Amino acid sequence: MVWKSNITTDEANKIIQLMSNNVHRALMAGRLEVGSEIFPVSTYICVACHQLYDQNFQYNIVKDMVDHGCDPREIGPKCKTIIGALNGLAFQSFAMLYLHGRGQCIYDMGGPEKEPEEKKEQTKFLLDFFRNLNPYYRNDKKLLVDQSEDNNMRILDNSLIEKLRGDMFKPTKEQIKKFKRTVATMTNWNFLDKCECRAGIFEHGPYKLDTGEYLLFKEFMFFYTGDEIYAGRKAPFEHSETETKSPIPNLAIGYTLKNMKTIEFNDWGTMFADPPELSSKITSIGLWHRELLRPIEQKYPEKMGEVYNVEFSTFEQVGKYTQDAMTELYLKFANWDYETLLLSGASLYSNFLAIFTAFAGRELDYNWEIPEKTKNYIPRFKNFPMGVHPWFGRFSRRKKQRKVDPTYYYIVE
Repeated sequence: MVWKSNITTDEANKIIQLMSNNVHRALMAGRLEVGSEIFPVSTYICVACHQLYDQNFQYNIVKDMVDHGCDPREIGPKCKTIIGALNGLAFQSFAMLYLHGRGQCIYDMGGPEKEPEEKKEQTKFLLDFFRNLNPYYRNDKKLLVDQSEDNNMRILDNSLIEKLRGDMFKPTKEQIKKFKRTVATMTNWNFLDKCECRAGIFEHGPYKLDTGEYLLFKEFMFFYTGDEIYAGRKAPFEHSETETKSPIPNLAIGYTLKNMKTIEFNDWGTMFADPPELSSKITSIGLWHRELLRPIEQKYPEKMGEVYNVEFSTFEQVGKYTQDAMTELYLKFANWDYETLLLSGASLYSNFLAIFTAFAGRELDYNWEIPEKTKNYIPRFKNFPMGVHPWFGRFSRRKKQRKVDPTYYYIVE
């Protein structure tokens, strides 16, 4: 059956309230860090989000996907594997970034009652698309993590869990030291390569095992191998094409933990554990990479892309790649001016939609260059205090105010 949007204004407004509360809690908990040493992160986020709404950028792309037969209910199941093309972070971003841009534009208009009718319908369409992502992806069918009983991010079927467990091994103390150091290096590389944001990293779990232990996963996407990836490019961004190359295109790290008090996740795929120091709690480790199969070619559950076991020596090679790549990236970025840095980050935040279009087989049919209109935003946004649009101050209002008038603004009929 072809999917058609069918959402009421009241249903859309309930999602707007949920997302407003969801993002507010993350901000107040300090879980959405936007500071930076190199990139104007806060400013490029505001610029990218403005583009998504102001230029109908997100709506036009998603509407085209649906017109070409893309069903949002089929996207989640195709991502129920390790290193899925999309994940909970991408699904959260789909709604959050658009609503952020909408909030900025409505603030500039003078209030939600001045929002054009066409824009209201576009917002309802996108929120309808969004509410059909996570419920078909998460094992508990929830829209948001904080609607679950234990703040989990469980997405894998038991059959895949059991298959992966067979590849796991008990590490030596020396391997655990190397493991911890290498994962830290990969994380730092990803942060720099993705313009100082965490796109490209995703954590999920906890999966409770019959041993009483918990299985967790941390995944890294978009290592540069020099080969073409399914988006028709060798790397998501030109700057990622370094002289040094990775032996594999992605990596999923699995590890089991014992004697943990709590393990929780947020909707951005970040884990929070008590105790936070995990080295002494690790009982086994597994390493895998997954075939880069185009999402349009996937079929759940029988054709999801081959999963390959990765040797610990290869894991170490990836660590060296990320260390060397970081050095190259620092040298590149040191020669970039403010506008180049800002537009690179804005491109990352707006063009996350490129992966969504791959589920409709449309990733090669768009021009992903930053539009000229987006470049024209820069002088104004640059001059905001701390480079942040004043709409963002709505997150600081009292709880009573936010309950009546959510941060992301209701759709006013």
